[in-house]
Amino acid sequence: GGGWAGQGRVASSPRAVPALAPATMWWNCGPHLQRRMEQESGRATGHTRKSMTWFARNNAVDEFKQVLIAKFGSLTRAWRVGLDADENGMLDMREFVLALHSLGYIGNIRTLWYLLDDDNSGSISLKEIDPAASSALEKFRAKSTDRHGSIPEMWRAIMDKDRSNSVSMNEFIEGCEALGYDDELEVHSLFNLLLVKPGCRFISLEDITFLQKWEHTKRKQAEKSRFGRSWVNKDPYFRGMPSLSQRFQSQEDVSESDYSAMVGIDWEAEKEKFKEFLVKRFGSLPKAFDAMDANGSGELSLVEFQSMVSSVLRYCRNAEATRLFRAFNGSDPDATLTWEELGISKVDWTSHRMLKRLQAQQMRHETFLNATAPVGKSPRAQRAERKHIDRIREQKPSGKWAFNSPLPEGWGVPPLFVPADPPHRRNHLPEVPNSARF
Repeated sequence: GGGWAGQGRVASSPRAVPALAPATMWWNCGPHLQRRMEQESGRATGHTRKSMTWFARNNAVDEFKQVLIAKFGSLTRAWRVGLDADENGMLDMREFVLALHSLGYIGNIRTLWYLLDDDNSGSISLKEIDPAASSALEKFRAKSTDRHGSIPEMWRAIMDKDRSNSVSMNEFIEGCEALGYDDELEVHSLFNLLLVKPGCRFISLEDITFLQKWEHTKRKQAEKSRFGRSWVNKDPYFRGMPSLSQRFQSQEDVSESDYSAMVGIDWEAEKEKFKEFLVKRFGSLPKAFDAMDANGSGELSLVEFQSMVSSVLRYCRNAEATRLFRAFNGSDPDATLTWEELGISKVDWTSHRMLKRLQAQQMRHETFLNATAPVGKSPRAQRAERKHIDRIREQKPSGKWAFNSPLPEGWGVPPLFVPADPPHRRNHLPEVPNSARF
C-alpha cells in the first residue's frame, strides 16, 4: 500500500498474478502494473491491502483523498494549493509526481496515477478527485465566460461593483443571480469552494483567476479537437474489453449539464483567424469568396460552406464549420453567407469583379489571336520565343547540365549514366557513338 513520509510502509506479501485479458497490450503498461492496480484498488481476490498510515482505507484512492483532506481541509483546496501549481486545471504525469514528492508521498505513484486517470486520457483534473466540486466550478466558469467573455470582465461587471476587490457572501449571491443561479444553497457551496485563505470570509479577484486559466486550457483543447487524429498511443484494453457504448460514443455527444466541455469562445477572434487563413491561402478575401462560391450565386449556403471549409480546405470539422457559419451571419440556419458578411467592402469586391472581368476579356482576345494570327506571330508563340531567348542568354553556373537543368551531385550525362544501376557500374559503361544513340 501507499504511505507518507514519516509514517512507515509495509511490503505486501507475494500473491498470485491474476489472469490477464488475451487482448492486453503488454508493451504499454505491463501485467505488473495491472496486478498492482488490482491490489491497490481493493478488488484483488485473496489479497488484503495493508497500510501503516492513520488514514488506512480499502483502496489507495480513498486513502489519498483522506490525507489531502487532513492536510488542506478539503479536496478543492488541496487541488488548488498543493497539486495544481500552474492553475491550468490539468495535471500531467510530471506535475503529478512533483506535487506528490513535495507533499511527502512515498507510495507507488505510478499505480496511483493510473487509478486516478480512469478515462486513460493522460491527464488528471479535479473531476477525478472531487467530481461534485469540479462540476460546480465548471458551471460557474462556463456561465461567466459565456455571458461576459472572461472571468475578470464578469468580476468587474456584476461582482465587484464597489471596486473594493473583495466580495462578501451577500454580494456573491447577487452576482450569481445575475448569472442565472436560482438555488441559494448551491451558491453558498460555490462560495465556500472559492475560499482558499484560512479564516477569510471574502473572496477577491485573485481567488477566482484560476478559472480563467481553466478557460484558456479548454479553448486550446477545443482548438486541437478540430483536427483529426489518426493514431493515439493508448491501450484500449488496459482496463478490460471496452463495451459497445464506449466504442461508438461520439466525442461531441455532451449532455447539457456537463459544463466541463463548454467553452466561452471569442467568436470575433475566431472569425479574424479564419479570415487570416483565407488571405494566406487565396491571397485576398474576394478571391477566397469567389473560390468558395462554386455556382457563382454571390452567396454561400450552410452546406456549401461546410463542404468547402471542412472537406476542401480542411480547416475544421463540420460541427465547428456550422458554428463558424452562424457566427458570420447569425443564428438563422436557413440564411446564407454573403461577401459583405465575410468582411469584404464594396470597393474591394467591385475591384475584384472588374479585374476578373478584364482578365477574362484578355483571355478571350488572346485565344482569338492564337487561332487567327499567322504561324509564329500569335501571342502564345511570341511569348514562348521570348522565354526561349531568355533561357539561352541566362548564364548558367558551372557544373554538369542535361536537358537545360543542373544534374544532382554524383550524376553523369545520359545515356552513359543510368541512375538505376548500382554505383560500381555507373562509371564503367562503354562510350556509345552518336550514330548509335538515335
